[in-house]
Amino acid sequence: MKLQKWRWLALLTCIVILLAGASYVISYQTFIKTEKQGAQNRANHYHSLLAGMLNQHKPLLSVLKEDPGVIGALSLSPSGSNQHNRLNQRLERYANFSGLDAIYLMDREGVTRATSNYQQHPRLSFMNKNYGFRPYFKTAINGQDGSYFAVGATTGLPGYFISSPVLNPSGHVIGVLAAKIDAAMLSVIWQSTEDLGFITNDTGVIILSSNSAWLYQTINALTIQQINRIRSQKQFSGQLLPPLAWSPVDDLFVKVETKDYLYTPNEIGTSGWVLHLLSDPAAVKKNAAFVALVVSALSLFLLSWGLTIRSRSIKQSLLKSELNRGKLMQMNDNLEAEIGERHRAEKRLSLAQKELVQANRMAALGQLSAAVIHELGQPLAAFKNYITAAEMDPDGEDMRLLLANLDSVALRMQSTTSQLRFFSRPDETKFMPVDLHQVVASAIKLTRAECDSAKVHLKWSPSISNQALVMGQSLRLEQVIVNLLINAFAAVDEGGQVLLNLELEQDNWLLRVADNGAGFGSQDLEELFQAFYTTKSSTDGMGLGLAISAAIVNEHHGQIWAQNSALNGAEFVITIPCAV
Repeated sequence: MKLQKWRWLALLTCIVILLAGASYVISYQTFIKTEKQGAQNRANHYHSLLAGMLNQHKPLLSVLKEDPGVIGALSLSPSGSNQHNRLNQRLERYANFSGLDAIYLMDREGVTRATSNYQQHPRLSFMNKNYGFRPYFKTAINGQDGSYFAVGATTGLPGYFISSPVLNPSGHVIGVLAAKIDAAMLSVIWQSTEDLGFITNDTGVIILSSNSAWLYQTINALTIQQINRIRSQKQFSGQLLPPLAWSPVDDLFVKVETKDYLYTPNEIGTSGWVLHLLSDPAAVKKNAAFVALVVSALSLFLLSWGLTIRSRSIKQSLLKSELNRGKLMQMNDNLEAEIGERHRAEKRLSLAQKELVQANRMAALGQLSAAVIHELGQPLAAFKNYITAAEMDPDGEDMRLLLANLDSVALRMQSTTSQLRFFSRPDETKFMPVDLHQVVASAIKLTRAECDSAKVHLKWSPSISNQALVMGQSLRLEQVIVNLLINAFAAVDEGGQVLLNLELEQDNWLLRVADNGAGFGSQDLEELFQAFYTTKSSTDGMGLGLAISAAIVNEHHGQIWAQNSALNGAEFVITIPCAV
């Protein structure tokens, strides 16, 4: 009883563990899916915030570049005139009001003519600095609004630069008005969030990040062309741009440094910027573990309750069985007497079965004799015809040919007797390449006498190929075709037609033997290839030819079937795989 109790306890433990594992996997996948959707929503929110911050100052530049003071300052020289000073003061007020790091005006060569930070130290002020190498300047001087993220060449502080062309009254570009947004202002998108994330530019360099240690690292190796471009534009002056230790784990997760994160990318416009949101899956694992714990506890309770009920039921059943024990003992005595009588009956049945087996063996011996007589009948008939021809013309010119035919028939008789061994053991002869053209020609030659005797029109349509090679035994395949031709000659009336056709169908050679005889009934098609089934009279055949033919075709890995032909008679179809 103790052993059985421990077995039940072990089974219960296994069931609980399996249920807990399954519930953990299912709940984990569900929570991950929910977290992924939430992360995508948050990424879209960060995207919207950043896009708004990047674009909110563009209207200011659009208004300022139309200001007569801005246009006039580009035509005055030197920069220290009163008009330049007044413009510097106005740009300073605009920058302070809008929260911009700087607003500045450049001439066509990229030299700053006016700037909002004119009062700063000359080393930090943009005044008289040349920024013609910056992409945002080149874009604007060509007549289009520009944008660019870079570490300041003057201040060494990162920022987002926007630019717009300044036009004279005649519509010609005479300068560029630009503004710098401090990168620290853009980083507010990460405030009040537990998410980790960073933004990369078009070359894969991290330009904004919730983790400042990741700034100016790359998520992919930079090409020589990219490195040269960054250096020429002084985009990240003083930064080494090392690779970030990150790698994809699967479709959902990435490893950053030593920790796995749920990964959600979000492309920002057409600038090539990408927002990479990283979510900690610890909460998902905790929730899934909690669900698994609840399921385990519930399963343990239900299984324990079920086992208790089952134990009570077993005790009740044992009590009932004790009450019926006396009746069962009486029934057992009766059964013993009945078993004794059945043993005696089984001995009599065994003796009768042995007699039946002996009778079946004698019947099988008679069937095998009939098979030998049937299969040797065809070559013996040919043998007789060739001998008759030789007697009619013993000295004729065809005597040598007749002797050769007699030799061929003798070989076929030898082969037929050896082939009948498949009733007792498999044929061990190795298969070799055989040309079906030659096989069919030999079969037609052997049955020519029967064809002429029945006055049948035989039409042979070989394939268009030079050879029709299959792996097999020539004489055994010849035996099948001879059998089908003899059956066809017997099925048609005088003047009837027999068509023999060979064609290639995909990877198989397909041979058709059709006649315009009486055809088949539905019952004939179902039982046609069974041994000792025949549609002929008992004196004309024993029904073994088609059964033997089917066995030979199967040995060659082919198929044979019968159907009613287009000539309204019978048709046999054989398929054999082509030799490789």
